[in-house]
Amino acid sequence: MKKISGNIKLIIMLLVGIICSLVGVTAATLINGKEVTYDNTNSKLSSTNLQDAIDELYKNSRLKNKNNIVEAYTYNQTSGAENYCVTGDEDTCVETTCYENAQAGSCPAGTIIIYKLNENETGRFHVMYDNGDTLTMQSQRNTIYSTAWIDKEDYAKENTAATTCSDKSCGDKGPITILNALESATAGWTNVNTLTYTMGTTVFKNNTYTGCSSYDSCDVNVYILPERSAKVRMITVQEANDLGCTRTEQSCPVWMYNYLSASKKYGGTINDSAKSTNGMGNSGYWTMNVASNDIRYPRFIHSYGYISGDNAYNNYEGARAVIEINK
Repeated sequence: MKKISGNIKLIIMLLVGIICSLVGVTAATLINGKEVTYDNTNSKLSSTNLQDAIDELYKNSRLKNKNNIVEAYTYNQTSGAENYCVTGDEDTCVETTCYENAQAGSCPAGTIIIYKLNENETGRFHVMYDNGDTLTMQSQRNTIYSTAWIDKEDYAKENTAATTCSDKSCGDKGPITILNALESATAGWTNVNTLTYTMGTTVFKNNTYTGCSSYDSCDVNVYILPERSAKVRMITVQEANDLGCTRTEQSCPVWMYNYLSASKKYGGTINDSAKSTNGMGNSGYWTMNVASNDIRYPRFIHSYGYISGDNAYNNYEGARAVIEINK
């Protein structure tokens, strides 16, 4: 998956400018970036040659994300433990600077990150995984509520042969409704990397597949979405499996199903039903995957702490934003 941060665009612009200024040099000439002088008068950079200027811009881009981390805490869901910490608000939470460590896995799954999304908005996230360069994180609670995976009107727009998605083919167009709503709600998250991915082609954890024959086996492409670029996406079943989620109740770590309508009954610490618009409460959040044996039923993370399925056009679930930031 491609990741594009704002300042990388400056690097590209800088390169274009340098290339244009060197049009008189023959194509066969090799140029050492250290030997090309760079006027830093207006750029606020300290570098005086091309290579160092590019390196400095890249470093500044990474620091921008790191400096937007307001606080970070070590996650521990063991009730009664000395450093018990599920939400980041517990008095026993222990601060961590794991995001300063470039080693993969230095921020374990669940690590709580309080992050400045833009000049006016701060969000709470849990680390899903840390590859050493970036942190992939999911929002602590639902970002949007009560939204269909794909509603009947959107399905009809994508399939002129059908007027509804109540038949057995409503999952074959992908999570168009929920993704559009999620992307619209988070478009202003300027401090988050832009993600570019193609569902059915991009590998999330261990394979590319959008269809799952069971709750822990994704083995076929039921749908393929064209390339999307946005600040956020949703979790995949493959990622949920990697974090421990199965069909068994409470198999997911608490942070994955906390802040849902019945979370406390199944080991969570906070219920959240306030955003319900359909009388059903805030029962879960969608994944990117659908059941391959009955594609009416996309998978979602249930408030009981496991992977379940629901009709694609039901609006009992919402979505939690998955983002990536540089370490």
